[in-house]
Amino acid sequence: MRIPYGFDLTSIGTLEIRENEAETVRMIFDYYLAGASLGKVVDMLHKKQISSPTGKAKWTRAAVDHLLSNSKYIAIVGFESFADVQFEKSSRCNVDYDKAGTPRRTTRYVSPPMLQI
Repeated sequence: MRIPYGFDLTSIGTLEIRENEAETVRMIFDYYLAGASLGKVVDMLHKKQISSPTGKAKWTRAAVDHLLSNSKYIAIVGFESFADVQFEKSSRCNVDYDKAGTPRRTTRYVSPPMLQI
């Protein structure tokens, strides 16, 4: 079992909040709710020189996405903030599924027409 970022495993086997990392978790949730994309959150963490959970200098978008989706972080950010992020994530997603369960984009992006000179 991997210990989630922001937590320590106690001697009796329970998770305990690691406050310095918990502040980073709160910051990630706040930035995302303020409208930052996953990429912007990654950039912010890199600028603040906050190492990833694996100890690398730069976080990945997947790591931020996983952190935002992990219900264990309710203990750090609270249920309301966690639920708000889940709603925000679903509303930002432009992938829909057809009857067969195949992912499809609901919005097709079309390049603007070229000006003819």
